[in-house]
Amino acid sequence: MPIPTTAQPFTVILPDGRRLGLTRYGNPAHPAVIFHHGYASSGLSVPGCAELLAELGLQVLAPDRPGAGQSDVDENLTLASFAADVVYAVEALRVPGRLGVTGWSAGGLHALALAALYPPRVDTLHLLSTILPFGDPAAYEDFTVGWKAVRYANEYLPSLGKLAFAEISEKWHTDPEATIDEFLKLIFGPPEQVVGFEPTNRALLRDAAVQGFNHEGQGVYFDSRAICQPLSFSLSAITAPTTIWHGTADTIWPPESLHYLTERIPHTHMTMLSGEGHMLYLKHWEEILRQICAQMQQASTTSIL
Repeated sequence: MPIPTTAQPFTVILPDGRRLGLTRYGNPAHPAVIFHHGYASSGLSVPGCAELLAELGLQVLAPDRPGAGQSDVDENLTLASFAADVVYAVEALRVPGRLGVTGWSAGGLHALALAALYPPRVDTLHLLSTILPFGDPAAYEDFTVGWKAVRYANEYLPSLGKLAFAEISEKWHTDPEATIDEFLKLIFGPPEQVVGFEPTNRALLRDAAVQGFNHEGQGVYFDSRAICQPLSFSLSAITAPTTIWHGTADTIWPPESLHYLTERIPHTHMTMLSGEGHMLYLKHWEEILRQICAQMQQASTTSIL
């Protein structure tokens, strides 16, 4: 049977009856890299890489967080509960071997939870332009004024956030072309910097965000609540080698704050990319996957010995 070369969406039914949506890239018989999408996005945000995955002998599984894509809303979402959802899906799908785990932006927090709560399952962890835990006072100290305001609004004005996400959801579904342009300007700044952004990446982010704002934006709302909760796990429990990929020109999350992670995760390596911004994973996806593959192969060899 030929292996699909395009993204393959499907669902897994969780023990409580909810649907967990996932998108698979590559051969289901291969070891998996779990990709945690960014905030207000979905599993469609993985760059096309069929030939590379075939060469490396990997598949990418990109779960939709509750309320995004094909996943049902979970009003009780936490970082820990979603990690449990992902592990259940991996077991149900009989994914071979241990996992590579990665997360972009807010997805980095969910990647941290999976690696910290299920260390025997994780060979390597890669954080791509990650944010920091909003619920940890030690991380909050390094937040910009803007992110502190977001944290305050989430804590004390949740009903306003729910209404705002519903309005944004309507924009994404009624006029996705104009809305993606607004998003890119937010990320890149002046319009002249947006012009050079590849059309395929623009379409990828557009479609992922439309799916991210399913269910009238409820998934985004409950995700924001989840990332603001106090951590229920210790970052020191992460045993997998961890690589932090960040850009010196990231205007969304300042690289100066990343000492919070390097001081708490035992085996951490920083890959700081000069001139790169918050979307660096799109440009460096092949490099990231090749490093993940090498680390997973090394871990497999070590376990045999």
